[in-house]
Amino acid sequence: MAMTSAVADKPQIGVVDIQRLFKEYYRTEEAQKQFNQDYAAIQKTVNQQLEQINEVVLQLKSLNDRLKDENLDENARYKCAQEFKLIDKKRQALLAEMKQVEFENKKRVARRKAASLQGIMSEIRGKVISFADKQKYDFVFDESGKNTNQISFFIYLKDATDITSEMLKELNDSAPEGGGH
Repeated sequence: MAMTSAVADKPQIGVVDIQRLFKEYYRTEEAQKQFNQDYAAIQKTVNQQLEQINEVVLQLKSLNDRLKDENLDENARYKCAQEFKLIDKKRQALLAEMKQVEFENKKRVARRKAASLQGIMSEIRGKVISFADKQKYDFVFDESGKNTNQISFFIYLKDATDITSEMLKELNDSAPEGGGH
């Protein structure tokens, strides 16, 4: 009788690798693909703006070559130098605008990405909690958790059941056809 009571009082312990769940969850992969596309679109815009800036640089090189012409009279040299300054200011403005737009766009995507990934992580945690509750676990520990020295908090857990694979299956059951794991 005492043995039955000891077994009944023994806590039900589970472990899960939250990092693996996050990495292998189809929604994480879909979100990452979308953010990669967003960053690629930003880079495409930057490349187009760089082409425009390079055209201005070619104009500056041409003007610089004209300024080196020893046969150029003083009045023409002055006009050429003024045009050079004007075009160089345009180049600087285009470059500054390109950098600012790139920074703002990347910042916007990074904010959306952080919010999206945080939402996915909350969803995963919620599903783990729900699963643990249904399966009557007293404790579920994240085995991927590390301390500040990057050492796992848990060196050994006696009688802990790893529920990571079951959770992955449950998370990815709702993946669209052709996606997920």
